Amino acid sequence: MTPRLLTLPISAAVALLSAAVALAQPGRTVPSFESWTVDCGNTGVCFASSFTRSQSVWVDLRIVRDWHADAQPLVRLTTNTELPKDGTLTFRVDGTEIEALPIEQLREMQSAVKAPAGFRPLGGEGFWYPTGPATLTLLNAMRSGKELTVGLPSVSGTDPVAVPVPLQGMKASLLWLDNRQDRTGTVSAIVTPGTEPAKDAPHAVALMSADQLPPEVAAVWSANRLCSNIDPTIFASLNAVRAPLADSASLYIIPCGAPTAYNSPYVAVLAGKDGAARQVHVARMSEKGPIATDLIYNARWIPADQQLVSYFKGSGVGECGLWNRWVWNGTGLVLLEEAARTTCDATEPDLSNWSSTWPLKNASN
Repeated sequence: MTPRLLTLPISAAVALLSAAVALAQPGRTVPSFESWTVDCGNTGVCFASSFTRSQSVWVDLRIVRDWHADAQPLVRLTTNTELPKDGTLTFRVDGTEIEALPIEQLREMQSAVKAPAGFRPLGGEGFWYPTGPATLTLLNAMRSGKELTVGLPSVSGTDPVAVPVPLQGMKASLLWLDNRQDRTGTVSAIVTPGTEPAKDAPHAVALMSADQLPPEVAAVWSANRLCSNIDPTIFASLNAVRAPLADSASLYIIPCGAPTAYNSPYVAVLAGKDGAARQVHVARMSEKGPIATDLIYNARWIPADQQLVSYFKGSGVGECGLWNRWVWNGTGLVLLEEAARTTCDATEPDLSNWSSTWPLKNASN
C-alpha cells in the first residue's frame, strides 16, 4: 500500500499530542545498570542480563520473569563453550559455593521448566537453573554479593573455566523489573516485596500460529499485500502478539510475509468487542509532512505503555535506518517520536544519537 498524505485532522492530532508526551518516555536503547541490561519482550516477559567474556569463553546470565501474577523468576545460563556429558557446573558468590550442578542431571531437568511464551533463547548451550527455592537462594546470594563465578567443566578434562560475572547493578536491574511489571510493593516483588497481592503485569498474549487469529482478523491480514504468505515455522518465531485494550478490544501485531535479510515487516489489526476488524495505519514523517503507512518493521510492543516501536535497519549492523515510536490513544496509534540516520558506516549502533525528525525542534506553536 502506497503511503499517502494524512488529512489535516490527523496531522493536528499528532502535533497536539507530541508536546503532552514529550516527557519521560522509553528510550531508544535499552536501559543498563553497570554491567547489567534490562528489557521486556512483546508479551511483557522481562529480563535482566549480564554478558561476560573470559578469554574465548562467554557466559550470558539472564533473570527472566513472565507477566503472570504467579510467575516466579527464572535464571538461564548460556555459554558458547562445549560442555561435556559429565562434569559439574558450579556457582560461587564471592568465593562461597552456592550450588554444584551435575551437567547430566541439569540437562535431564530442562524439559520440566516451562519457558515463558515467546521467550527466544540465545545461540549456544543454554540451561535453566533449578526453579523454586534454588533460584531464590541464588538470587539472594547474588543481590548481596559483588561477583558471581560460574565454573564451566571442560570437554578435554582440564581444569574448569571460571567466568566471573560482576554483580554491581544487578539489584537495580531487578528493581527495574519489579517496577516495569508493576510488582513493587506486592508479595511477588523480587527486591521490595510488600503486602499487596500479586497481580498480572501489563502484557500481551503470544501468537504462535496464524490459526490463533479470529476469522475477522485473519481476513484483514490475508487481504493486505501478501501478509499471509508466510511459513508457519517462521510465523512462530516472530513474536506476534494480541494486545488487550480497553472495552474488550484487541490490537494484533502480526508479521506480514517472510523476513528480509535485516528486517521483518508487520501490520497492526484492531478487533473491536463486536468482532469487527480493521487495519491500523501509522504516521511517519516525510520532507513534506506526515504520511501514513501500513508497515511496521521489526515491531516491538511495549505493554506497560501501550506503545509500538518500529526499527527499520538500513544494514545488517543497524547503525543506519529509521526508528519510530507510537502510542495507542484509544482509537489509533499516534506518532510520538521518529529518528533517522542515513550514514551506513558499520559503526556500533547508537540510536540515542540519531537525528530526530519528530517532534520537530523548530516547529511553531
